[in-house]
Amino acid sequence: MAGALERIGAAVETERPGEAFFAVGGLRGLYGGEVAGVRAVARGAIGTPVLIGVAPTRTAACAAAGRGELVVPRGRLGRFLAGLPTVALVDRIGPPEREAEELVEALGRLGIETLGALRKLTADQVADRFGSRGLRAWQVARGEEEPLRPRVPHEDLVEEIELPEGVAGSQLDRALELLVDRLLAAPGRKGRTLLGVRLGARLCGGGSWSVDQGLGRPSAAAQVLRRLLVPRLEDLPGPAEALRLRALGFGPAAADQLVMEVGGSEPRRRRLGAAVREVRAAQGADALLRILAVDASSRVPERRHLLTPFPEV
Repeated sequence: MAGALERIGAAVETERPGEAFFAVGGLRGLYGGEVAGVRAVARGAIGTPVLIGVAPTRTAACAAAGRGELVVPRGRLGRFLAGLPTVALVDRIGPPEREAEELVEALGRLGIETLGALRKLTADQVADRFGSRGLRAWQVARGEEEPLRPRVPHEDLVEEIELPEGVAGSQLDRALELLVDRLLAAPGRKGRTLLGVRLGARLCGGGSWSVDQGLGRPSAAAQVLRRLLVPRLEDLPGPAEALRLRALGFGPAAADQLVMEVGGSEPRRRRLGAAVREVRAAQGADALLRILAVDASSRVPERRHLLTPFPEV
């Protein structure tokens, strides 16, 4: 659900299962200028039955959704909150939930059963009797909640390759080289550098294996990734039937990354990298390929050589 909302441009806060909050202000201009347009697009993006309430605070929006998907304007927020029962505070004043329930029970014993009744007390009275948790409940009842804390959207960039039975040694290194090329050429990378990767394998005897590898500094250079990852293959606990490479974090867009070489070939390398990126942006990830020798001695032609994306740098 959170991923679907993020795809329409929403910045989503989700801390409880089945519940998500996002601001509609910046989305109205994209979807007709009205809240109704944002709700319709959000419901269509999620694709499953949901309740969507709109209000200036989390507590009011959640209650609005439960009461038939209401829209509560800021001018009606105080009146709307005043009518809510204090049990609405349980999910809104932070864990542990048991302490929140005990606070609501204590308020009920004092005859305070709605947020409107709680709001009539002063901050000093609430803090003296119920402490910081009670003060937090009083603020929620007054419509005073902190801004949303949107999560960082998760981007899953992963490539996997099936391995022929008995692959080992240099053949396994070639398979890793192919995997690195595919990951760097994937459209989802959007030209960004990588901060770390996870090399994993599906083992022939069942089970899996993985290891995380930081890069030290943001990089999108295939030779850097290969140099760091090839030694990791020695830690494989057994024969693998598939290798997988996953990006763990993204850095800024890749600039021309210098590689120390003899002979003054760096300007040519930069021009070639720029040309590769330009063609790939126009024609797709598979527009430029190179031949990778895998197993020259194999009797199966498809195992001798493979096509892999041409490296950008």
